[in-house]
Amino acid sequence: MLFDNYIERFKDNMLIQNYSNRSIESYINQTKLFLSFIEEHFPRVRKITEITKDSICEYMNHLIRYKNKRGKGLDSKTIRLKIISIRSFFKFLVKQDFILSNPMIYTELPRKETSLPRNILTENEIMKLITGIKTNTPIGIRNRAIVEVFYSTGIRTSELTSLKISDVNLTEQIVIIVKGKGNKTRVVPLGQYACHYIGLYLDLARKHLLKGKINDDGYLFITERGCPFNKETINKYVIPAVIKDSGIDKKITCYTFRHSIATQLVKNKVDIRYVAELLGHESLETTKKYVHLDITDLKKMHALYHPRESGKHQQTNQPENI
Repeated sequence: MLFDNYIERFKDNMLIQNYSNRSIESYINQTKLFLSFIEEHFPRVRKITEITKDSICEYMNHLIRYKNKRGKGLDSKTIRLKIISIRSFFKFLVKQDFILSNPMIYTELPRKETSLPRNILTENEIMKLITGIKTNTPIGIRNRAIVEVFYSTGIRTSELTSLKISDVNLTEQIVIIVKGKGNKTRVVPLGQYACHYIGLYLDLARKHLLKGKINDDGYLFITERGCPFNKETINKYVIPAVIKDSGIDKKITCYTFRHSIATQLVKNKVDIRYVAELLGHESLETTKKYVHLDITDLKKMHALYHPRESGKHQQTNQPENI
């Protein structure tokens, strides 16, 4: 690629600034896609300084018009992430004096969608899942411990798979999430049930899953082969085992527990600032998506308390036909 040198320097700069591997991979991939577009559609552009606002706008229009083989376009969240990556790239170029001015300085991001989390589990459904996990095998004990941690802490999937034994303090009932999203470390409380099943797992199950391995990296949760989980393997092997025969007709992933506990805490009147701290949200705007009411509850409250519905100002005559 024509601009490979700049991409490598951009990557090195993010490494120096301690970006997470996931963020670096995402930013680099999106930047490569953008620069490939420039090479293909603007062949006369041979220098990084020749990329203009007009060519960037053309790329943004391309993102808006894009359709996959099924005719589905990109949602605004995806487009935002792509543009944010390219913005970071041009900020880097300006800071390093590779270009004199930033052609993206006046580029606006698509409006952020405020979609509600889907497939939220009720408290009863959560308890049905948890208590349905059989703990008479090492794998069952491990799975119970994993779900208890998910539900207790609202931890992200990537954060749970990165947990080490040393990050958990069962006496203090806390877990230290090292380098969570944005490479930030936070301390969150562990509930008594999560602590109990982690202790049970460490005492009775983990050594069986290690299968006599001498080299132990110390990751808290490991697979049947004694290896650390990643996001894909934990969703592929643990979650199906947990929901098997549960009778719950909802699509459930590891993130379902995070969304569910956040919704339940807000519904139980927990201050949104504490929910944001627990989940590791940088902005309260991210947490606010959980502040919603079921339409059934809203209609019930409307009927009970709205002045025109509660009987306070009832009319004796029926409304006239208009």
